[in-house]
Amino acid sequence: MVCTLLLTLGNALSHPFEMDTVVTLSRGGLLATHYGLYNTIAGIGIAAGNLLGGALLDTTGSGPLPWIALATLGGVCGWALHRLARAGRLSTDDPRSMTHALLGQRRA
Repeated sequence: MVCTLLLTLGNALSHPFEMDTVVTLSRGGLLATHYGLYNTIAGIGIAAGNLLGGALLDTTGSGPLPWIALATLGGVCGWALHRLARAGRLSTDDPRSMTHALLGQRRA
């Protein structure tokens, strides 16, 4: 029950930022197409993650390898977001944007 609550809370906190990032990366053009692409890639990622995660657990058992692999994947995703932010791909001039509120404070 606690895991379900934590997963729900994490999703509720991250979803607005995900949607704001899609809007920012679309740069205002073809927004519905960008949402469609995002949802398609997310669906493929979810399916592939479940299949690969299950296969990894089946082959390695309950050792530390699956958790190391998942932590590494999370680190790579965080690094990719950092690179996007440094390249200016996540910044926006719209002061209503959550991305602007978070990244705008850090830029001088």
